[in-house]
Amino acid sequence: MTTAIPPFAGAGNLIYRADRVPRFVSAEGSYLTSADGRRYLDAEAANGTVAWGYDKRILHDALAHCENLPALPSFCESDLRLDVLQRLERLFREATGTPGRVELDLGGAQGMETALRIAFSAVGPGTVVVFEGAFHGRSGVTGMLSCSPRYRELLAAWGLEVVRLPSPDCGRCPHATALDTACRKGCVAAAANWGSELSGVGGAGFARKVSAFVFESVQNVGGMCEPDATLLRAAVDHARRNGAVVIADEIFTGMHRTGPRWGFQRSGVTPDVVVASKALTNGAAALSAVWARDPLAAPGTYRPGSHSSTYIGIPHALGVTRAVLDRWDTWADPTTDMELLAGRLTSRLKQLQAAHPDLVSGYRAFGAAARLVLTGDHAPRLRSLCLTADPDVGLIVASTGMAPDVINIHPPLVVEDRDLDVMTAVLDRALGLLRESQEDRS
Repeated sequence: MTTAIPPFAGAGNLIYRADRVPRFVSAEGSYLTSADGRRYLDAEAANGTVAWGYDKRILHDALAHCENLPALPSFCESDLRLDVLQRLERLFREATGTPGRVELDLGGAQGMETALRIAFSAVGPGTVVVFEGAFHGRSGVTGMLSCSPRYRELLAAWGLEVVRLPSPDCGRCPHATALDTACRKGCVAAAANWGSELSGVGGAGFARKVSAFVFESVQNVGGMCEPDATLLRAAVDHARRNGAVVIADEIFTGMHRTGPRWGFQRSGVTPDVVVASKALTNGAAALSAVWARDPLAAPGTYRPGSHSSTYIGIPHALGVTRAVLDRWDTWADPTTDMELLAGRLTSRLKQLQAAHPDLVSGYRAFGAAARLVLTGDHAPRLRSLCLTADPDVGLIVASTGMAPDVINIHPPLVVEDRDLDVMTAVLDRALGLLRESQEDRS
């Protein structure tokens, strides 16, 4: 069953970007069920949050952790919060080899703003460098970091200076050719070109300098693009030479979404600050975690009271996080399992390209994330067709305005082979319908 925009509902968010949207009443595993009983395979994992699929037992387990402490003043501590902080810090420390501290916040955008607060406390406010195609949120501050001008049309922190490095997506880079399989030397040099007298961007020798370099190990909203490892390492090394704090946005890529625990491990870089969120609560609570290497978040550098929020320490969110962390502790070898899942996704995307070479120009999978690259800006239409193409089951995939030629696929990490077969069959039918609609218009 689908729902049009009700007269009492605000329509400014993404829910109502279509005339009618599915109205769901239940979920289990990798599937959602609408009010009329129709099932939808979620190959988008609720915006990438439900790594463990739709599992109500997580809420039951979480309640046991917080039922005796339903609320907590934001200036008070709890054993539950300390347990979560310590466990999260260990996950970051194991990947970076560096001790640090964890700060909590609400959603991903809030976590990114906290990361900037920590960086600016350490080196002073200054310019922030990001890649073209970046997405770090839609708040006033993070909307300035995110690339689409749409994010700054209604609310923006205009005093924040942001510099954008060339796109790491070879399909959008003006220097790339059809023969390129990696970034050219010129692209790598461009990522380390700021900070000179001619660049217009201050480096280590200037009072108005770059304070932070922020990157995504895989650009989700930018079209599921992974920066070339050589390019990313050059950008990180240059930022460090100029005294900038290196911030990894792991909101989407964290907790094995792209294979290893953290996406930055794919390229071998080590950030100073890491922001994680989505997979920490399996979509059941709003929480982000910001890890910063010592001494960036120590009280002498980042003073108590630099930031606060009523719900940062809410026991419900902490209980959910603890329950999800318990699940992660039981998974014997998620890194290897995600490599196998990438292979299973790749084989199915290869089938789709072979069946529809006129519509599919490429594909790539890494971990439980993949991109299906189309021959034109057909992704919004194809995404819509996937909801209704099959009479028995709908399919939820993602597309973004920043990459209208790419279908983003990122199912729950626990997706089964039979579910991937369903996904492939629905995409095959939807691509066929897309071709028919194009033929009718011509």
